[in-house]
Amino acid sequence: MKPQIELTAYAVLLSLACAAVAGQNEHQATGHEDWRSIGPAPPAVEAAILSDPVSHTLYLGSNGGGVLKSTDGGASFAPMNQGLDSLSITAMAMVANHPEHIYAATINGVYHSVDGGAHWAGTEDVNTAVTFAIDPKNANVVYAGLAPVGGVFKTTDGGATWAEVTNGMGEPAVFSLAIDANDSNVLYAGTLGAGGFKTVDGGATWTPLAVDPTVCSVLIDPANSNVIYAGTNGSGIFKSIDAGASFARIGSPRVGVVLSLAKSGGELYAGTASQGVSVSIDGGRNWTNTGVSTGLGLILSVDSGGTVFLGTNFDGAFERSPAQQASPPAGGSWRRLAWQYLKDCNCQNGHALGIDPADHEHVFFSTNDGGLLVTHDGGRSWSDGGTNGLVSRSPRGIAFDRQQSRHVYVGSVTGGGLFTSHDHGEHWQRHLFGSSALYVTGLSVDPIDHSLYIATVSGDGIWKSVDFGETFTRIDRAPQAGPGVYLGLTGRNVTVDPNNHTTVYASASRGATVGIWRSRDAGASWVQVDPTPVFSVTVDPGDSRVVYAGAVDAGVLKSIDGGRSFAVKSTGLPDDVTTSRTGNVQIDPRIPTTLYVGTEGNGVYKSLDGGESWFEFNLGLDDPNVFGLALDPVSPETVYASTASSVFKTRRH
Repeated sequence: MKPQIELTAYAVLLSLACAAVAGQNEHQATGHEDWRSIGPAPPAVEAAILSDPVSHTLYLGSNGGGVLKSTDGGASFAPMNQGLDSLSITAMAMVANHPEHIYAATINGVYHSVDGGAHWAGTEDVNTAVTFAIDPKNANVVYAGLAPVGGVFKTTDGGATWAEVTNGMGEPAVFSLAIDANDSNVLYAGTLGAGGFKTVDGGATWTPLAVDPTVCSVLIDPANSNVIYAGTNGSGIFKSIDAGASFARIGSPRVGVVLSLAKSGGELYAGTASQGVSVSIDGGRNWTNTGVSTGLGLILSVDSGGTVFLGTNFDGAFERSPAQQASPPAGGSWRRLAWQYLKDCNCQNGHALGIDPADHEHVFFSTNDGGLLVTHDGGRSWSDGGTNGLVSRSPRGIAFDRQQSRHVYVGSVTGGGLFTSHDHGEHWQRHLFGSSALYVTGLSVDPIDHSLYIATVSGDGIWKSVDFGETFTRIDRAPQAGPGVYLGLTGRNVTVDPNNHTTVYASASRGATVGIWRSRDAGASWVQVDPTPVFSVTVDPGDSRVVYAGAVDAGVLKSIDGGRSFAVKSTGLPDDVTTSRTGNVQIDPRIPTTLYVGTEGNGVYKSLDGGESWFEFNLGLDDPNVFGLALDPVSPETVYASTASSVFKTRRH
């Protein structure tokens, strides 16, 4: 329920409006800051790369650059995005031998084109599809796997309408679908936390498979549909030789998180998390790294001519033809695709930002399927920050230990766990705890005793580590709660009061009970202090009595009594504005009445009077979808913003 503010005097309204105008005029008078894009590029290529070798047609689906098409075998590409609601493409599929007939998924819906992408028809019946399977005998029958909101949907009319088909499966996140070319009623699904599933009746019913709890990728051997490969979330690759009746682990590439699988001729390819692609020529028992990428091997696909295609998080897209496969070494000789377009795109789909308190030009940037990216020069150049052990395709929250910044923590979505580094992010270690669907979004480090607090949005509650992320204890408990009785808090943010380290805030929900929660005893017990749905909480670094919250649709809240009560402070903000989900309200430590807040759809707003009034701060900000904000600790007038397309940074004139 949205908060309602009643103003009983016209004079009050007038004074607030004048304050907002005064703030705008003051900003315009100083007029020495605006935004510039600092990258990074290229975007993640996470949707299947489609190829028709007869017509020399290729499609790439990028996360931020939309659909790219080539009609000359990859020599040149052009965007085909007219009619799409988003440029973040999460899945694609093409009808065999009909390159004009394609499906594409965005974060908001599924689209269908029958003229090679010139026109798209969409449906909102299915959101967040990440994998497709088309019936090889009926192009109107298509299956879509969804994540993180899970399940399988099916259309029998070419995408006009969809129906959920999850009987026997439930609604886990579905990462991968594979359809049997010999019997199109047989499909396999790989899920998060629920393992693998098989249907023999076109999705009417599903049967669980005896394989690893999380199956990131599924492949039916093109030469023998009784042979099934399953890539897992850390255990390497499993294989079945009896159409899924039983599975055995056969081996693992260097990194056991296998995001994608493909087979061409005698070569089996595995796209891994943080070490690119490995290849096996003995059915998966032994593996050789191809060296094509040091990042995430997000997707692999093979066309009818046997060419293998690869999409990565930061290195672009590649192909390897049968002629290249015939020459040693195994897995070598890849050709880049659309590199000129991709490297100039500046369209990574961004989330959180983290600035090293000991080196203000050392900045981490978490992305949606682009991995963790890092700059050591304030954004002039970027590199993959997860090549040494960070095996998450979608990192989320970032936290530095402000007293010992060599300790860095990164959360992850969909079962990825928590990653710790004790050398400023040069090397990472993965830690799993909670459920197999653990989704870590909020991180905060105690400035005194180095304790780490962890918020989740997967229903796993709030956790705490007192040994630099080695072990974890669940702490979302009500006062006087019995052993093992938890509140079940789920939310995106947790914040330690920098002035009083035993006070901790969380933006969280407990069933229908949502809002701001507070602990006065270092996380041992929690109570709700405000019912407004919020994404983030920020405590004034010089005054614990002043607390701000970024609301889901009510703008900014402020407390001046240490979190006991909150009032809406949104004069000048758009109505029903959504604040950034991973970016707290930012406070200038030198002038604590100077604030910044990011919004999802309306850019950045600034306040010069402690939130009493706000004005747009968007000069040069080309993307209004702001997901994260961070202030430079050395020069707080320098602000970073992560958006759906790029990272932006303010500059002084």
